[in-house]
Amino acid sequence: MKVLFDTNLWISFMIGKRLATLADVLCRNDVHVYMSEQLLEEIQTVIARPKFNAIISAESRLAFQDMVDNVCYWTPITIQAKSPIRDIKDLFILSMAESVPVDFIVSGDKDLTELGSHARIPILSYSEFLNKLGL
Repeated sequence: MKVLFDTNLWISFMIGKRLATLADVLCRNDVHVYMSEQLLEEIQTVIARPKFNAIISAESRLAFQDMVDNVCYWTPITIQAKSPIRDIKDLFILSMAESVPVDFIVSGDKDLTELGSHARIPILSYSEFLNKLGL
């Protein structure tokens, strides 16, 4: 199963609020999680905000990078998606999803989840995704 996790899920994972099970998902042999330079750049930009300095340690940031390097499948974005998405800065996520193509986009961003799907790729909340996995 090919999966794309949106930025907000990675951030939630790093701050440890509600996605403790993501580590288990990332270790599954039947789930392939995709990453691109653009997605990693957005994650790094978000966690560089001052409000995260007290929440995410330098060690956690390095551990995150190591984890991404070890468990994610890297992909370039080769397709420019077209979508009526409200927040145009999220268009690269849809482009990335089409470029792979993934089986699911998993996001907590309403701008994405309200679409329901893109290019026949379902856009799920994290809990919906866990249900698909039977967790």
